[in-house]
Amino acid sequence: MGTPEFPTRELVSELVPHKDKMLLLDRVNSHDLDEITIETEVDIHKDCMFFKEDLQGVPSYVAFEYMAQSISALSGIYGRSLGQKPKEGFIMSVSNCKMAVPVFKAGDVVRIWVHQTMRVDMAVTFEGKVFVGDNLAVSASLCTVEVDDPMSILKMN
Repeated sequence: MGTPEFPTRELVSELVPHKDKMLLLDRVNSHDLDEITIETEVDIHKDCMFFKEDLQGVPSYVAFEYMAQSISALSGIYGRSLGQKPKEGFIMSVSNCKMAVPVFKAGDVVRIWVHQTMRVDMAVTFEGKVFVGDNLAVSASLCTVEVDDPMSILKMN
């Protein structure tokens, strides 16, 4: 793999609204706006937000947030390409979830791949896969909603 496009957390933070400890992604390796895909990575260590001492790692269900932040980074890259601010997004549902591992262990490099599969107005569906090495660890479909103003969600009836 070549040099990551956004090789540091500081550069990734320019793409997503998450800051400080809530920024979980360490880098963006690649993206393709034509195919609407992105690949990101997270280094698992004791200072990770969701690291559990008793597990010596991060529970694999946190992969959903890794996928969500990867989607957010893709939105940030797309917004930059148009000279616009990225839209806010929310996970509405997760389906077809399969977890092959219970924990991402300290020292693991977790690779996240997401691909947009459908868009209807504000509703956007993504396929997500999370790997440790070459092994598929978690896969799921995420249904999201994308808005210009997050407060508009509260006004929807």
